[in-house]
Amino acid sequence: MLTYYGELCTKIYESDKSIATGKELGFYLSFIKDKNMKVLEPMCGNGRMLIPFMQNGVDIEGFDISEDMLKVCKEKAKKLNLNPVVSRGRIEEYRSDKKYDLIMIPIGSFSLLPDNLVDISLQNMKNNLKENGKFLLTVVLGGNETEEILDWIETNRKEINNELIVEYKKVSYDDSQRLLNIKLKYEVIQTEKIVETEIMDFPIRLYDLKEFENILIANGFSQIVVHEIKDGYGEGNLFHVFECSI
Repeated sequence: MLTYYGELCTKIYESDKSIATGKELGFYLSFIKDKNMKVLEPMCGNGRMLIPFMQNGVDIEGFDISEDMLKVCKEKAKKLNLNPVVSRGRIEEYRSDKKYDLIMIPIGSFSLLPDNLVDISLQNMKNNLKENGKFLLTVVLGGNETEEILDWIETNRKEINNELIVEYKKVSYDDSQRLLNIKLKYEVIQTEKIVETEIMDFPIRLYDLKEFENILIANGFSQIVVHEIKDGYGEGNLFHVFECSI
């Protein structure tokens, strides 16, 4: 299993996606009916959703496979006088005696899981959801817009803490597995020389709405509602959220 977010990748991600705001945050917060609810965010990353939930007084905890992401989450929370309950862990291995009123996996992180880990991961979430609880998650949806990029192209360039980081990307598509294979390369440049390089692989599973709904049903989830959040990631960017129960 790949570790998806290394140090350089995390720095660029944090510079672009530090804290959830607007319609995206508002949608997820709308499921908080009272402050006694227990919330779990698997694949919580840098805390972009977890931290604003804490700021709203929600009892939330999370886990992620990336130590670098969790480090950023803790450092960011500390500056806000918050102490997040986060730990390193994989969703396919998650075990707990706790039951939660709400479990959420926003921003399509679930699509990073290969097909052979999908069912066990969903079962783990179901086992930790209260009887009347809600499970919310997004996946990356397929479409006709996939464009392969076979050679490295520069996609981002940021100076972070007096360090210039340049991001490059390659993209290929495996139609038989519905996998969008994104390879990202990060280079630290000092005095026009590359002093550090990090390469990350992001194989993203693309789903159809009905296909993923059937996967949820096969894993024992019911009362499935698909929400379309217009302008959720900013103007002109919509996303879909699956809401389900057990």
